[in-house]
Amino acid sequence: MESIWEEIDRGELYVFTSKGVKSSHKIAAFDMDGTLIKTKSGKVHPVDTNDWQIAFPTIQQKLKEHVEQGYKLVILSNQAPIGNGRVKIEDFKKKIENIVTKLDVPFQVYIATGKGFYRKPTTGMWKVLSEQKNDGMEINMAESFYCGDAAGRVANWAPGKKKDHSMADKLMAENLNLRFYTPEQFFLGHSIANVPFSNPDFNPKELRPSTFNHNLIGKEKEILVLVGFPGSGKSFLAKQIEKKSGHNYVAVCRDVLGSWQKCAAEATKLLQRGKSVIVDSTNPDKESRGRWLALAKEMKVDCRCAKMTASMAHAKHNNKFRELMKINHIPVNDIVYHTYKNKYTDPSHSEGFKEVIDVHFTPDFEDKEAEKIYRMHLLEK
Repeated sequence: MESIWEEIDRGELYVFTSKGVKSSHKIAAFDMDGTLIKTKSGKVHPVDTNDWQIAFPTIQQKLKEHVEQGYKLVILSNQAPIGNGRVKIEDFKKKIENIVTKLDVPFQVYIATGKGFYRKPTTGMWKVLSEQKNDGMEINMAESFYCGDAAGRVANWAPGKKKDHSMADKLMAENLNLRFYTPEQFFLGHSIANVPFSNPDFNPKELRPSTFNHNLIGKEKEILVLVGFPGSGKSFLAKQIEKKSGHNYVAVCRDVLGSWQKCAAEATKLLQRGKSVIVDSTNPDKESRGRWLALAKEMKVDCRCAKMTASMAHAKHNNKFRELMKINHIPVNDIVYHTYKNKYTDPSHSEGFKEVIDVHFTPDFEDKEAEKIYRMHLLEK
């Protein structure tokens, strides 16, 4: 069979299968940049598609040995610059072909160009490999492995070495329950016993569901102000309260209405109709919360606060999950998270709240597949 390129999902994924690739129960998978190749220029990012050289002198020999042992060799590479148009796919295809020629062994190469499920640490590339590109042969995960440099090693993990740019490689291996090696460990035989690794700020496997706190539904008419990062579960909580209160509580959401003034006008109408109001917006500081305390005073009703305890990393994970599942919401970028974090002050009784209740995030999954994805590492660090 001659070498072949395939485009999957309108260019979200490209697959190159070089001449001589044989399917196998055993997969030896590698990251590309910083693992099999490095830049000739010495810069972090290549200046063009010719700016590469083999990363370690032992690579070709080591790869040949694995082919002889019956492994299928695979590259799994994130290449966002193709997706955002900074690198032309045709130029990149030539680069891949040249690299595989230089390595002088048959390779199947997966290139994730977007931000979706193919991008590491999520496991979309492996899913295509195992379900579509291995001739129906089941992969023996215990005999297979993955090698990559995005492992979360801290600065000076070896003398003068910078910290790893992310943990995407190590976390993808964890998501797949696959043995993981760093390039130095695999190609040079270095021990990692004393190498310091950092851990992700949020581990979705450790999240335990908590039950609904019925104290969130008050006996008297009130304003309940929610506080929390975007993606911390405020809207889900608001819907729960609406439902469990028999729609005695009604949410006003800034994302829907557009401004706090419109929310306040809507809240006033609802209170006049005898309803309690849930304020579904981030409300990070005294100023944003003070408006609602003032309205409660004006309307002669109580004002309580429900503080979402989800950390920034947890909220980012939730946001990434919503993106991957294509759940309708306003996209949130890092600037929004950092703005919230910088403005944030802990809500307290002294501001005028009758009570501040901590609320732990409880996910709600449509099915087992959705939960399986949620429990994966979705963020790169």
